[in-house]
Amino acid sequence: MHISEQERDAVYKTIFSRRDVRSDFINKSIPEDVLKRVLTAAHHAPSVGFM
Repeated sequence: MHISEQERDAVYKTIFSRRDVRSDFINKSIPEDVLKRVLTAAHHAPSVGFM
């Protein structure tokens, strides 16, 4: 599988801009399609010892 330079740059941008958001939760529903997309990505993410 080939990853383009633009795709690679997007991954690095995401990693470097990550911030702790635990104090910024809001009481707002997440649209179902967004939740499914996030959960699908999370299920395909690598893990170390399923931790």
